[in-house]
Parts: sequence; C-alpha cells; structure tokens
Amino acid sequence: LWALGAVKPGGQVLVGFAAETHDLVANAESKLRRKNLDLIVANDVGAPGVGFQYDTNAVTILARSAEPIVVTLTDKRDVARIILDTAQAILDGLPTLDPPAATPSPGAPS
Repeated sequence: LWALGAVKPGGQVLVGFAAETHDLVANAESKLRRKNLDLIVANDVGAPGVGFQYDTNAVTILARSAEPIVVTLTDKRDVARIILDTAQAILDGLPTLDPPAATPSPGAPS
C-alpha cells in the first residue's frame, strides 16, 4: 500500500484498512499519512460483533481533511456503501464527508 501511495496519480482515491487492537484513531492516522492514503478504515478487531465470523462491523473512517466518520455496529454491506460513498465524496471534492446513516442490522446491539 505504501508503494501505491508513493506513485498515486491525481484523481485517484486510495483507501487502506487498519486492523487495530489499541489506539485505533492514532494508529490509523499515522498509517493514513505514512502511506499517502486518502481514506483509511480503522477496525477495532477486539470489539464485540466484528470480524470475519460476523455479518456486522463497526469502523472509523479517517480522511486527510475531514472529521472522522464513526460507523457504529451495522451490516457489513452498509459499511461498504459508506466507504464507497465517502471515496466518491472525495472524488467530487466535497468539503465535508457526511455518510448516509447506516441502518443497524437486525440483532445488532444499539
């Protein structure tokens, strides 16, 4: 990912993922900058209800010039839509990143 960030052409949005067990935002911000990413999706892999064995996830999406977007526990398809919408907002040059509200999955804790 670092190599891709080093040669990233204009008009491209580079998204990375950070699986973290502590200091979620600080570690993800560091990776965002070091790897020249436009977005990084940080996962607290120790949190309940997330991981490969679940259909749900909770993430924090960080971009260089916007406030973090916290996506609470929801269906992984909704998380994917929010990531794609956020990447599109960057391509469109929107000044703030406001994702659509995610709909909690049935059975997901509120």
